[in-house]
Amino acid sequence: MTLRTGGVALVAILVSVGCSSDIELGRDLGSAMSKGGSAGSAGAGGSGVGGTSGTSGTGGGECQVTLCQGKGYACGNCLDDDEDGAVDSDDIYCTGPCDNSESSFAIDIRGGAGPVCKQDCFFDSDVGSGNDGCNWSHTCDPVAVAPDYPPSGDSACAYDENAPIPGMAASCADVRSAQDPMCADTCGPLVPNGCDCFGCCELPAASGRFVWLGSESSGSSGCTEEALDDPSVCHPCTQVPSCVNPCDPCEICVGRTAPDPSCMSGGVPTCPTGMATCGVEDGPRCSSGAYCITGCCVPEPR
Repeated sequence: MTLRTGGVALVAILVSVGCSSDIELGRDLGSAMSKGGSAGSAGAGGSGVGGTSGTSGTGGGECQVTLCQGKGYACGNCLDDDEDGAVDSDDIYCTGPCDNSESSFAIDIRGGAGPVCKQDCFFDSDVGSGNDGCNWSHTCDPVAVAPDYPPSGDSACAYDENAPIPGMAASCADVRSAQDPMCADTCGPLVPNGCDCFGCCELPAASGRFVWLGSESSGSSGCTEEALDDPSVCHPCTQVPSCVNPCDPCEICVGRTAPDPSCMSGGVPTCPTGMATCGVEDGPRCSSGAYCITGCCVPEPR
C-alpha cells in the first residue's frame, strides 16, 4: 500500500516541479497515522475491498460502527444496505468509511461541491471543497473530449492543457508533478490500492484500464463490475501521477480481493511497517478506530 506522490509542495503558487517518489503509508506518513488510533492493531476479516474496524464478514469480533470525519455512511454503519450478504467493507463496492454506497463504485457523497470541474480528495467526506491540499481539474484530463467529455460528462470540463486550476495559480502540468504535502498526509491513507486521490481507479485490477468512481449516467446508479466494459456508465479517466496508490502485484486492490498466492506471507497480504494486515477471510478485524482499506488497517478519518 504505497502512495506515489510528487516531491514539491503546492502551497499558493507552484513555481517548480519535483521528482515522484513512493511513500509507504504508515511509515512515512507519521502524522496521518497518529490521527485515528491504533492502525497497527489486528487486521480485518472480509472478502471485499477491505474490512472495517470490527465490522462485517467472517472475521472475529462484533461489528463496530466506523465514522468518517464524525459522519456516518453506508460503508461504516454495520448494515447490509444493499442486501447482498456483504456488510460494509466486506462489500466489494466499499472503498472506505467515507463511502455511502454498497451497490456501486460510486461513493454517493455530494456535500462541499466546489468550482465546476475542480477536484480535491475523492475519498473523504467533502468532495470538491479543496480543503485537504489535493488539487486537480477534469479539464486537465486528456480523455475529456467530445462527445461525452469523460470522466465528468460535462462539456464545461473539456480538455485544455493550458487552463488554470480554478482558485489556484497552477497549471495542469504543475498538479500532475506535485501536490501539497497535506494531500499525502490527509488523503493518502484513504486512497485504496489501484486509485489516485481523485477517484480514478484501475478497473479491473491490473488491467491497465482506468475508471472514475464518480461516474454518473442517465438510468444508472453508478459504475458496477458488470458495467466496466461500458464507458457510458463507467467513465474512463487518466490517473494523476502526483497522487496515486498503484495496484502492486502483491496487494489487495479495488476490484481484487486477494493478491497472487505467490505473494502471500503466512496466508495474509503484507503492509508497510506500523500497519496491520486485514481483509482476509476468517482473519481478525481491525481494532476500534481503524478501517481496513485494500488490505491494511488505516486510522478512522478524523
